Amino acid sequence: MPKKTIDDLGNLTGKKVLVRVDFNVPLDKKTGAVKNDRRIRGALPTIRKLLDAGASVIAMSHLGRPEKATPDDRKNLTMDKVAAAFGTLLGRPVKKAADEVVGPAVTAAVQAMKPGDVVLLENLRFDPREQKNDAVFAAAIAELGDAYVNDAFGTCHNDHDASMVAVPAALKAAGKPRAVGLLVAKELEVIDPLMLNPKRPMIAIMGGAKVSDKIAFIEVLLQKVDKLFIGGKMTYTFLKARGVDVGSTRVADEEVAAAQPLLVEVGKKIVLPVDSLAAKSDDLTQTQVYEGAIPTGYEGVDIGPKTLAAYAAQLKTAGTVIWNGPVGWFEQPAFAGGTKGIAEAMASSPATTVVGGGETAQAVEQFGYDEKMTHVSTGGGAFLAYVEGQKFQSLAQIDDRV
Repeated sequence: MPKKTIDDLGNLTGKKVLVRVDFNVPLDKKTGAVKNDRRIRGALPTIRKLLDAGASVIAMSHLGRPEKATPDDRKNLTMDKVAAAFGTLLGRPVKKAADEVVGPAVTAAVQAMKPGDVVLLENLRFDPREQKNDAVFAAAIAELGDAYVNDAFGTCHNDHDASMVAVPAALKAAGKPRAVGLLVAKELEVIDPLMLNPKRPMIAIMGGAKVSDKIAFIEVLLQKVDKLFIGGKMTYTFLKARGVDVGSTRVADEEVAAAQPLLVEVGKKIVLPVDSLAAKSDDLTQTQVYEGAIPTGYEGVDIGPKTLAAYAAQLKTAGTVIWNGPVGWFEQPAFAGGTKGIAEAMASSPATTVVGGGETAQAVEQFGYDEKMTHVSTGGGAFLAYVEGQKFQSLAQIDDRV
């Protein structure tokens, strides 16, 4: 059943709205400065719409993994730099509520808010109760707001996070409304029909490193797509599973085992690269294109030119394209040709084009093609899980639109 959106929240004048955002942004390890603000920019339409409606906004997010960080690294995981970047992008002041997630100082900061004000709570994971879905912790957060908005698709699959599940549950108990933000609403609007009635032919592109992490996703795709193009390090996993020598490319035995059951689809729905760009292991400036086996001393770093040309030709005639996982080591300019070429082919295709978040979204933005895609998901893991058909407890907490 469709979920309520912020348009269903009614009169928000003077209301304080708790907004779960995904500001888990990459930071400079030395300065703590925000290196990529894409996730913050993604939340701005929802924040602005709430503010324009007369509300004040209490934004909350986790940042990194402070529970595993060293004391020095933990200092860089406060929300101070994120609040500054958020305010700059929003065009109005954003204050961090306090140096604690909940407590008297936070309550006082929220009570002082006026319509149009924005505060950001401290890193939710600074409080260990966040990842335990703790009801007492959730109740303390829920008391701060008059309504709840989930605009963090990237963490919708985190059923153990209090801010995603127990907080909206506490608002429900208090009779307060809960809705999804514009970003989450768009994710659901795009992905749901995509899997139910896609335009044909439907092509999926799978890259990245691990087959084992994406088995369920691949199996679902194979039921839906006409073709599944393989790229990235996953290429060498499949090749090794077929008995092809991949040189010095490191492929774990468990990954080969994960790929074995899928080999029956190779040549049917699964399409493997016909050539690869390989680099010398001890001197990455020395590269060579190989068709088939890769010699010892070289490792695969990108799909080859023949593969890119073949993939691009079919993408131009596709009805729907889903892409998850770079097809090469795109962070290195010399090995980015395949990933950039796929992005360019999708951008020029008349197909419905969906990029499945994570590194793929980063790559598409890096090459300047993000605005030319039908949709770039904000959640890598969440995108995979949702397509697989997993039920998210976070979404179950949102009010249904009757």
